[in-house]
Amino acid sequence: MLNTTARTRIGLFTVTATLGVSALLASTTTAGAAPAPTPAGTYGKEGVGAQSVVYVPGKDVTSGSCKGWLNRRTSDGYVQALVQSWGARCAMWLERADTYPHYKQISKVYKAQLNKRSTGFHWNGRGAGARVCIVNQTLGQTTPYCGNIAW
Repeated sequence: MLNTTARTRIGLFTVTATLGVSALLASTTTAGAAPAPTPAGTYGKEGVGAQSVVYVPGKDVTSGSCKGWLNRRTSDGYVQALVQSWGARCAMWLERADTYPHYKQISKVYKAQLNKRSTGFHWNGRGAGARVCIVNQTLGQTTPYCGNIAW
């Protein structure tokens, strides 16, 4: 009797495990396939309503094959810095000026090479402005290049 029960449990576990793997494989994209596109200007998290995120024009900074820019969340004005690398080793961070021209780094340093990275969203409220700064490490830069401030 114990052997039959053990075989039944193992059989059900095997079926359950097989179905679970099949469901997992069905829900992932195949190698080389692009994921489904996200509607322009919206990013969302599970359980949270979609947030509208917009590009902040005129605040970009470029050095060789490194580019940095800002996005703004429309619901509260918080900003996010992003960096894109097309081969170079790039470092990027977000700075804020509570009193111009005194800037303070408010995000950690993010590194990118052949990919894109972004900071989290940071406060950019009344009387404070933010800018993105990058360093192209492949070119041996030590002085950062910073974009225009977004108030």
